[in-house]
Amino acid sequence: MTDEELIALYFDRNEEAIRQTDRQYGAGCRALSCRIVNSREDAEECVNDSYFTLWQQIPPKRPQLFAAFLHKIVRNVSLDKLRRDGAWKRGGRVVRVALDELIQVAGYEDVESSATASELGAAVDRFLRTLPQRQCNVFLRRYFYFEDRSEIAHRYDISPQTVSVELSRARKKLRTYLTQEGYL
Repeated sequence: MTDEELIALYFDRNEEAIRQTDRQYGAGCRALSCRIVNSREDAEECVNDSYFTLWQQIPPKRPQLFAAFLHKIVRNVSLDKLRRDGAWKRGGRVVRVALDELIQVAGYEDVESSATASELGAAVDRFLRTLPQRQCNVFLRRYFYFEDRSEIAHRYDISPQTVSVELSRARKKLRTYLTQEGYL
């Protein structure tokens, strides 16, 4: 089933949309959530909550990239659960390390004090468009999907050291970009 057909099911308010979404994207959603909440049971709950959120948002929204739209919901629901349950400090090691790496870009923990989250998100989106394709993919795999360096290395058939170097370079470029844009 294509994403357009899937979206049409949501617009028709057909419950088959949830089943098809889970069939096509469930495994990836659960893996993403599990990397964040560090528990299969919690991940399953987050994915189910994400499907409910998706049901509420389509319609009226009509996502251009259904998988990205869904993954963003799963990511946000999972991060919210981690915060809400007070499990932030015991959450997935990969999540803590990845977020610490990004915090170092700014040099302090609250970049958003100088900008709204949406403005900062738009700036990061513009920045990502300046990166070479693989470096952009590696960056997203690490900081959006919270994949471990070894997972990324395996996915792109490169060494973990190459992943580390590409991430380091991307973070330096991001810091420069955000400084030029007036966010830092």
